[in-house]
Amino acid sequence: MKLHTTNYVNTFIEVAEDCPVSQAQVPPEKKEKTLANLQYEKISRNPYVYSSDDIIFECYAIKNDISENEKQKEREKFFSKGRVSAPLL
Repeated sequence: MKLHTTNYVNTFIEVAEDCPVSQAQVPPEKKEKTLANLQYEKISRNPYVYSSDDIIFECYAIKNDISENEKQKEREKFFSKGRVSAPLL
């Protein structure tokens, strides 16, 4: 089974020229944690540790209550489909 990736290698990613935000903001807290909250927490607590694939799948696993025993199988299934690489936050 072919696995797809959202990881960038040797790529500089910058803010778009037409971005309306002048400085970074922590995602607002809601009753239930959003994907943005989960991603922000993982990245801010462990900078430069995770790949894009790691963050996207780990947050998907949390939101979908995937157990540690199921993670490897579910990760392979998750990345067997092409994913659009969207901004993490």
